[in-house]
Amino acid sequence: MPRRLLLLVVSLLLVASCARPQGREYFLRANPEGEYSFDLELADSLVSYDISFYTAIDRPLFRRDTLVSFPLQVVWRSPSGRYFSETVYYPAAEHRVLYRSGVVPSELGLWNISVTLPSQPQRLRGLGLTWHISQ
Repeated sequence: MPRRLLLLVVSLLLVASCARPQGREYFLRANPEGEYSFDLELADSLVSYDISFYTAIDRPLFRRDTLVSFPLQVVWRSPSGRYFSETVYYPAAEHRVLYRSGVVPSELGLWNISVTLPSQPQRLRGLGLTWHISQ
């Protein structure tokens, strides 16, 4: 009996570990060009996704910080190669910002989001992106 129970538990763990992830998180260190690229596997037609950006900026300790926001040029590339671009502004006081909520992809598969920071803030540590299935 204990052997069957052990076999059942191991089988259930294997099945559970094969499930598609509910989301992912990526962080890319700052680079001089201010270019960041993220791949997202949006393959489930029955769900919507929430996408957020996050970053860390070392703020000055002994002088006034005047950085309020900075632009992100965001380019989406679909699995078939179609492009969409927009410019959004990241509030510098926030560490994590919801970029899009309830995204339902027009095509299923591997999407790419490329972000360029034309005026990258000084002391930027990098840029991250998270996506997860909307609740």
